Amino acid sequence: MRQINFYESGTCEFIKQWPNWTGVVPAVGDVVVVHFGDNNEKLCLYTVCRRIIDGTKPDYIKIFIRKRYIQEL
Repeated sequence: MRQINFYESGTCEFIKQWPNWTGVVPAVGDVVVVHFGDNNEKLCLYTVCRRIIDGTKPDYIKIFIRKRYIQEL
């Protein structure tokens, strides 16, 4: 299983972590939906700008994203 860490592109500020991720690793140009809040009530869409996969730790992936849209549910 992979651990994906998301960072704001430009500032490198940590945004969110998806631990134990078994799905597809987002690629540059993909749109990811990130949920926030105790009940996932805030939804944000981000565009993947770049990703870093280290050969010595291939299960720890850094993804740099840019905000597109925010919605309160």
